[in-house]
Amino acid sequence: NYFSPETAGAPIRRVAQLPLFNGSFPDHYLRGLDETFESELTKKALFEVVRVSRSELETLFGRRQVDSTEVLPADALTRLRRQFGVEGALFTDLTHFSPYRPVAMGVRTKLVDAASGKIRWAFDYVFDAGNTSIAEAAKRYQLLYSDPRQPLTTDGGSILLSPSRFAKYVACETYASLTHDSEA
Repeated sequence: NYFSPETAGAPIRRVAQLPLFNGSFPDHYLRGLDETFESELTKKALFEVVRVSRSELETLFGRRQVDSTEVLPADALTRLRRQFGVEGALFTDLTHFSPYRPVAMGVRTKLVDAASGKIRWAFDYVFDAGNTSIAEAAKRYQLLYSDPRQPLTTDGGSILLSPSRFAKYVACETYASLTHDSEA
């Protein structure tokens, strides 16, 4: 499930990627996911990604994470533009997480135009390895993109046993619908 308007406005060349939001997990766990999502977004090479750390966010807004559905202070996007020189901000929530078999991860994310405040692209989906098509897609992802030094099970299913490996697949698929069309 994703949204991208037909005419979105001026191109976005530089995006502030805010830390993942989840009220249940500690910062140290979410930091690893922040890095995974930033890495997969950067691989898309659609714009320059400026990762905003939790401490930078706390300095700017007094919070270490921001829910994509909450009302922001009126000058929040202006502060991000001024501080990081960005045209857009990416808000991402971890809406569901089950690290045990079958691993599952829900993601809601929005790319917001920092000048207008309009949503330029949005995505919301739960990736559940209990769903055969998701499990098979994750295994294909691992076979195509895995580090050859990482051990694979004989059926290629080690990605279904590792929440961190599954998160790479989830991040890749999350950003798959984010294209240059979302920017133009």
